[in-house]
Amino acid sequence: MALWTQVTDQIRADINTGRYPAGTLMPREIDLAQTYRTSKATIHKALAHLETEGLIIQTQGRGTLVRPQPARQRITLDTNVYRDELGYYFSAAVQDLRATQPPTVTEGPCPPDIAPLLGLAPAATVVIRDRVMGDPATGRVLQLATSYLPADLAAGAILAEADTGPGGIYDRMENDLGWGRLEWAGAISSRAATPEETRLLVLAPGVPVLCVTRTTTATAGAAAGRVVEVNATRRDASHFEVGYPIARHPS
Repeated sequence: MALWTQVTDQIRADINTGRYPAGTLMPREIDLAQTYRTSKATIHKALAHLETEGLIIQTQGRGTLVRPQPARQRITLDTNVYRDELGYYFSAAVQDLRATQPPTVTEGPCPPDIAPLLGLAPAATVVIRDRVMGDPATGRVLQLATSYLPADLAAGAILAEADTGPGGIYDRMENDLGWGRLEWAGAISSRAATPEETRLLVLAPGVPVLCVTRTTTATAGAAAGRVVEVNATRRDASHFEVGYPIARHPS
């Protein structure tokens, strides 16, 4: 094991055990070098790596800050779809979120992880609807939601309009396009954040995004049996967690 890796492990352990409390500044690199009996260059490399893990923040002029660990907001696993005067929402915990900027609608190649869910070839053209949602009081961005719709169904139609009217795309699908009662299924995962997600969600270095991927399936009309939309919602994994009840089985 390389020396800088060993030093990184030691500093990480000291952060996790409270030697360097969250929200405080760490000693200078030259002092850390004396503490861990190594060179300043090794300390510099170790701190750079710990910053990519999101444990510390290296600031200009202030020094190295041990990143405060935010209290996580729990989103209880909710398998219901709701409707209010504005439209559909998934999970009662996000009902109060509002758009912090106008939605954008573009056409582009389907991402490789989304294409199989839509039954499309890799890089097939899709209509992409992006929404940035957050706290209406503070304007803080809390989630990013992107919908991918097959171009043969959505391009040039109301589904490709920025404003799809009351009830959004789901009312248009059910009421205007005659695609029957929509059905949804979801999955929860995590992944590394993209640079744009890091910017919009103001993520600390190394913090991943919590992803909820939801498929929408039509049950009638020309699109019967097809997945007509895949929605990918991303949140700051350091601020949100998914909770769920645990029941005692008869066994």
